[in-house]
Amino acid sequence: MSSLENCKLLFVDDEEQFLATITKFLRRKKLDVVTAHSGRDGLDWFTANPVDIVILDIRMPGLNGVEVLREMRRLKGDDFGVIILSGHAHTDIALDVMRGGANDFLLKPCSVEELLERIDMLYDRLLALRFANA
Repeated sequence: MSSLENCKLLFVDDEEQFLATITKFLRRKKLDVVTAHSGRDGLDWFTANPVDIVILDIRMPGLNGVEVLREMRRLKGDDFGVIILSGHAHTDIALDVMRGGANDFLLKPCSVEELLERIDMLYDRLLALRFANA
């Protein structure tokens, strides 16, 4: 497991209790987590700040996760990772978000340990790509 202390996370989910629970766990693990309760708020923060990994819910009012993901990729390319969370196990949704630029896909509810493991693996890949492109 890499050191995640320097990893900047943006967690976007409209389910406040889920967001609060997962964020509390991640912060106990010393991760730097910023939260947003809507796709629009997440996109606004993302546009103005550096981020390593975005954890993004699919179904949200207003801008949904697919729309937010596409706009984030348009703005900043591939210099960040994206983990999609969905409460719906449809292969069409998973394929759509993976084609749209997501790096990983997890079903809700997911265990916090599994999410942390996926964050760690994605951050390792992101650091390796940044090092290779430096």
